[in-house]
Amino acid sequence: MGFDYLSDIRYHFDRASCMQTALHKQLMMELTLLFIHGAGGGYATWRLQLLKFKNAQAIILPGHPEGQGLDTIEDYADFVTEYVQAKQIHDLTLVGHSMGGAIAIEYALQEPNLKGLVLVGTGARLRVRQDLLSTIHENYSHACAMLAKLSVAPECDPIIIDRIRNELLKVSAEVTYGDFLACDKFDRMREVNRIQCPTLVICGTQDQLTPFKYSEYLHEKIRNSRLVKILQAGHSTFLEKHRIFNQLLWDFETFLKVDPH
Repeated sequence: MGFDYLSDIRYHFDRASCMQTALHKQLMMELTLLFIHGAGGGYATWRLQLLKFKNAQAIILPGHPEGQGLDTIEDYADFVTEYVQAKQIHDLTLVGHSMGGAIAIEYALQEPNLKGLVLVGTGARLRVRQDLLSTIHENYSHACAMLAKLSVAPECDPIIIDRIRNELLKVSAEVTYGDFLACDKFDRMREVNRIQCPTLVICGTQDQLTPFKYSEYLHEKIRNSRLVKILQAGHSTFLEKHRIFNQLLWDFETFLKVDPH
């Protein structure tokens, strides 16, 4: 049964099992949060989460901003797998936003031993507007400005929009264009129901890039999932409503420890 939280959120799991006692905090630190950014993004995407969670890492995907990007979501997922193996990460919870969520889905389908999965503003299939692809190719600066505005709710603080635009500009047009092509080709609608690990699906009610129905579909198909709507937030909930977002992660990670699967 869901309930309202801070007048801004609806849970689909029992927060009572996630009380933040000192013991729970200690247990949570044994888990690793690995954050995966979206198309054209980078490490700094998750700065407000990395400040909050000590046992957290944000992966830097190839080409973001150094080197060449990869061609498919599957290739990016393979890169994440290699990173996890090289770092010898155990008790892993993946947190993926947009393209990063697609990568996390692909990883979860290939690596069933995930402790948990957090899917933020993403979908089992990601279709990209053709006018957006054309603008990235023809006028990258303008495309970054357009993407930044589309990435938040209309009433968002302009400072956040500027930060998103500046982060996008650090990545080459070629890499960002390739990222969106990879998203456009991604489709795991028939396979996503095979994900078994506990999954938290988060979306903003004013998301202009991945509509709420995308998150609803994930929740319907992933059996062991919870769905959370964040009101007055767009595609970048972790920036627009970072305190609420971080609380969600904290509660979910504690839930994973007190109710292991």
